[in-house]
Amino acid sequence: MFIEGQPYESIAYNKDLLTGEISESKKSKRQRGIKGKVLLELFNAETKEKIREAYTENLIPDLYFKDTFLGHFVQGIMGAGNTRRCDNYSWFEYLYLTDNDKPENVNEQRVMGNIIGFAHRNNTYSGNDTRRGTINRAESKFEVTDSKIKMNFVFDFPTHAANGKIESIYWAEGDPDNKDYFYAGTAIYGRETADSDYAVYNTTNPKRYWAVNTLFSYARTIKFTSPTKGWILADSRDTNITQSSYIQFPDSLKGQWLMIPFDINTNDVVFWDKVVKLLNSDGNALNIDSSHAVRKYDGLSHVCPYIQPDGELIFIGYYLYSINSERYMRIYKWTKVGVQLSYVDINMSQSFKDTAYNVPFTYRTVSSDGIYLDGCIDIIGYTSRTDSQFNETVYTNRWIRVDAAGNKVQDMNIKPKIGNSTWFGNKGMDSGNIERRCYVYNFYRSANRIYLYYTSTQGGTSFYQVITPQGNLLEAYKMYFSFPNGYGNYYYHNILGTDRWISRYTYAYNNYVQLCIQALLTSRPIGAHTKLAQPVEKTEANTMKVQYMFEVDLINYGEDFY
Repeated sequence: MFIEGQPYESIAYNKDLLTGEISESKKSKRQRGIKGKVLLELFNAETKEKIREAYTENLIPDLYFKDTFLGHFVQGIMGAGNTRRCDNYSWFEYLYLTDNDKPENVNEQRVMGNIIGFAHRNNTYSGNDTRRGTINRAESKFEVTDSKIKMNFVFDFPTHAANGKIESIYWAEGDPDNKDYFYAGTAIYGRETADSDYAVYNTTNPKRYWAVNTLFSYARTIKFTSPTKGWILADSRDTNITQSSYIQFPDSLKGQWLMIPFDINTNDVVFWDKVVKLLNSDGNALNIDSSHAVRKYDGLSHVCPYIQPDGELIFIGYYLYSINSERYMRIYKWTKVGVQLSYVDINMSQSFKDTAYNVPFTYRTVSSDGIYLDGCIDIIGYTSRTDSQFNETVYTNRWIRVDAAGNKVQDMNIKPKIGNSTWFGNKGMDSGNIERRCYVYNFYRSANRIYLYYTSTQGGTSFYQVITPQGNLLEAYKMYFSFPNGYGNYYYHNILGTDRWISRYTYAYNNYVQLCIQALLTSRPIGAHTKLAQPVEKTEANTMKVQYMFEVDLINYGEDFY
């Protein structure tokens, strides 16, 4: 008897037809009324004889079903966002063959492992790409029985394509050149007055319109602590913020650096009675005074809240400036009401220099997101020197963390790691020359994932790499950390203290502004994953056929059950 959600035992096998050897593994699958059955066959290219086959069943992750339900319920029933449709049909556009050896997991989200081969579900291909196969339309079939719909997709890979060890098969949304782009999921916020109405009008709700259109636009930094709440750093000396016909900006807050708490679930968005003025040590506005020896360097780039171990909320921020050719950072700390507790200046060029070679530190980016975790500021950069043996520049990439007092609490060498990725070899990079082929250029972070961008130099190439806060490699190669083209009104934010990301869509036109918050994946999602019982090795002596059948139980609409 079929019971939705109940587990059942599935057998996966690999069979060597030359030796008769059979390898089997048992999997526990959940009944969903949907099965994906996969048959992979290797053939001798000369004799056409089948020499190996592997069979297994797939797993459709929970992400697909949750995304479908949210897309219908939130966007369809509640009318949040700008559409009433669900776009995850595209999660079954491409078939991927990889060497990933991890078993299927209900919480999976993306393609893992080196890409050995891929093919589009509908578009045929006959070129010489060493990874790309083709859909076999003649053998692909669609069949309806009394109880099921069966869709059998057949893919062919010639001798020159998909050579290597294959252990996992995926369905996914993007091709290899686009699989690392962001995926904006279902809208989790965006309903205003009615279904599908996510526009805030300046006539009917001017305060809310001002907050969404003006404050978010001119904010120096926006820190989300939940999908709808957070803090904005704003410079109220900016008349674009203060001189508005939509609100009466409080005179007491003008001419100040402000930390403004917000909640877009509330009508006015801003909590005016909780706005914090960030003051200097004299209790006055924090303003640059070019004639003052100290305050001519007062200013702000980023500020972030931090809850200390004793539970007290404080704010930590910084300002970046230069003296001659050296780069400095002034770090501030304030109480929860904006009283300055301390400030300190760091000469980053000299304080972090390579003393062994007496070369200054070059910073590339500074991030305040880590402040929320432990009160420390992240600094990414490098020192460089000339390797006389190769007459090339060697870069020592470093991730430095400093606390609010300017103390260095971490100085980690973040030499890019190749791991087991085969991508680097195609780009002429290996573990022996990678420090001469790229250097760290940018940095993004969540609670447990560090996204490092290395830019190319001296014949190298650019890429992202993902590590843990401890420096362990999570992803050796990631092409993008951004939206694809056409997302000009989208912004991305980490929900501080988590590994979750959200997309903020904001678009203003004449008398209205639109605001929509969507869940965000940092890679294009997968529709299904299946792991073979044992890896299959394809070479140029083989052709390969992959058959992927979906069996979906027909719903009995014609009978009532009591």
